Amino acid sequence: MSRLLSIALGSLIVLALIVSPIVLAVRQQAQTRNFHVVRPGVLYRSGQMTKEGLQRVLNDYHIKTVISLRDGQTQRDRDEEEFCKSEDINFVRILPSRWGDEGGSVPVEAGVERFRALMSDPSNYPVLVHCFAGIHRAGSYCAIYRMEFEHWTNAQAIAEMKACGYSNLDEELDILGFMEQYRPSWMPPVETPATQTAPAEVKEKKKHTKKANSRRKPAGGADLPVYVGR
Repeated sequence: MSRLLSIALGSLIVLALIVSPIVLAVRQQAQTRNFHVVRPGVLYRSGQMTKEGLQRVLNDYHIKTVISLRDGQTQRDRDEEEFCKSEDINFVRILPSRWGDEGGSVPVEAGVERFRALMSDPSNYPVLVHCFAGIHRAGSYCAIYRMEFEHWTNAQAIAEMKACGYSNLDEELDILGFMEQYRPSWMPPVETPATQTAPAEVKEKKKHTKKANSRRKPAGGADLPVYVGR
């Protein structure tokens, strides 16, 4: 009986050694929901964490700025903001907006511009950006970071969005279209039709000017007087 008890006890110990790390990993994942390193020391992404998970990430990665893509309407949102302020963490809220064209403007552009401004200032690093799940809005803003600051192609940034869980991106045509058409500030502006025809217009203008000047001269070549009205 004592031998069977020893075997059972040993089995329980082995089982505990196997299961405990798994349980710990699951618990940590729940606390630091979908946490990923985008660029070490610069940008990190996640879903909305528990207070314990957020505190651990802030300490472990020395986060200076938290960008929340949540609307701030829940108690959990407000608690996070208050906690960050109590820890002297720069807290920025960028409200969710539509990604499609609405009457000639795209509402999300204001948030994207603010995000670019924050990421343009190294004094804000390291930055943590998060939404609710850490997949959709966070993935979209990280794609913008890749294209704007790391010179990734649109296709590369979109591929990373999908690899990090944005499985239905092809169905969300407004966001997909925004990412496909996004042009980082370091790229030269696209030539408009007016810009492309400008040389021809200048050439035509010079042609008419030349004809006008030729009418001002008599056959002998002397300049005719030019009169300026009062």
